[in-house]
Order: sequence, then structure tokens, then C-alpha cells
Amino acid sequence: MTDEEFRCHVASGYQGKPGELWYVRLCPPLLKEVEYHVGFTTPYVLLGFGKADWTAYLNKSLLGAGDTKQALHQFLKFGKAAYSRKPDESWSEFIFQAYHHHQHDAIFLTGLPDVKGSLPHA
Repeated sequence: MTDEEFRCHVASGYQGKPGELWYVRLCPPLLKEVEYHVGFTTPYVLLGFGKADWTAYLNKSLLGAGDTKQALHQFLKFGKAAYSRKPDESWSEFIFQAYHHHQHDAIFLTGLPDVKGSLPHA
């Protein structure tokens, strides 16, 4: 949504592929000594839906937000649960319901949080 790109070191070693979408927690560069973020969590690789699908979902989720960048930060950090207090609208619940498979350096998810039929375990 912001078209920002982040150069990252991923501790799990997962290299990824061009065009992949990831859900991953990033730590900012350390004291401006290095020019890259560090992937704090094992990357969740989002399968089956592209950038346009996820952008539409995020835009829909942020409707009415004054500061879109700040709202996006809060939403990606806490999910809808931060606003609604429903446990079934948290990112951890999405990860549970969207789990597809994993390998030693990445976890693969499929589906969109607001399309229950797209989630393999919903």
C-alpha cells in the first residue's frame, strides 16, 4: 500500500522469490550502522492471492482512517482485534486458519482474512 521496499536480513535463511508477499515482523536497522532491517520472525509467505487482493483487503480494513500510514502500522501489528476485541479477528487466528504448509525456514499461508471460504482451516 505504501510502495516502500525494505532491504532485509532474514534470520531463518529463507531467500524468497520475486513477487512473493510476506507477513513478517521487521526490526529497524541497528543504530544506522547497517542499511537493512532484520526479519524478527520466520516469514509467513502468502499464497494464492496477489498484491491487488491484499491491497484491496487492507484498504477495506482501513476505511475512514485519518492517517493511513499510522492506521496501517497499527492494523498490521494488532489486527482487527485491536479495534473490535474479538479474538477471532487477530493475526494469530488468521495464521492458524490460513496455514497451508511449512518448511524449516518459512511458513506458508493461503486465503484472505475476510473471505472465510478461502481459508483452509476456517
